Amino acid sequence: IEDNKRKLLLSGLFQSTNLPGDMDLSRIHEMQEGQAKDHLFYALTQNPTPFHEVYDDFVRMVCVPRFAALLENSSSSCNEVYYQSFPCIRIVQPEEFSIGPHADVAYGHHPCSVNFYIPLTRIGGSSSLFLESRPGAEDWHAMEGSFGDAKHFSGAICLHWTTENKTSMSRASLDFRLLDGNMYHSLKCGGNLPGGQTDVYRKSPGYYSKCVKQVLEDGRIIWKRISPTSLTPPDFRMGFPWTVNSWDKFWRKVSSA
Repeated sequence: IEDNKRKLLLSGLFQSTNLPGDMDLSRIHEMQEGQAKDHLFYALTQNPTPFHEVYDDFVRMVCVPRFAALLENSSSSCNEVYYQSFPCIRIVQPEEFSIGPHADVAYGHHPCSVNFYIPLTRIGGSSSLFLESRPGAEDWHAMEGSFGDAKHFSGAICLHWTTENKTSMSRASLDFRLLDGNMYHSLKCGGNLPGGQTDVYRKSPGYYSKCVKQVLEDGRIIWKRISPTSLTPPDFRMGFPWTVNSWDKFWRKVSSA
């Protein structure tokens, strides 16, 4: 990722979460008696727009062109891309556990969606995401990288999971899904079939934004968001902290723990 684009992404997050611009997210567990992570997420729910705007630009300027190039290399033309309108934000502090082995289709995601994973800190070893190289391979390996990398994998059909973070540093990352427009429309939800899983991510608007390829007069290619016309607030489908219904109850639970 180009240096200016990754810095804009992080500065947007810090603006939305009231964090200083030189904040080292790998040490967030050392702040505010270990509660800085919760305060970050709360602040984000109160002012998501600065981060939301730079994230939307980042996906269309960095990730969508890379995704489209991958499809074109496989002889598939891509002129329309659906992308997760707001990313999942993960912060896993030392001794914390995130999630067990799963493939995203188990939660109703489209099997052709591709996961993009953006580390905001160094990742590796027990402080990383483990995955298999193809469905059923179970050749587990940890992602290695740092802020400035952009990883992608078939998380819809390949198992992935995390271990307990046994390092002394926190791991922070963004993840979100991209989907070729052709695949978005051609495969219908199978929730009404025996053993089927309802695709709640396409069932109602808000989870995906849509952008299309445009060629400018000077030959440059841009990806323009056409739906929605303005950014929509994140909802529970983006995961925590958007699943919190009452912050008063949340803070009472934290204080009593």
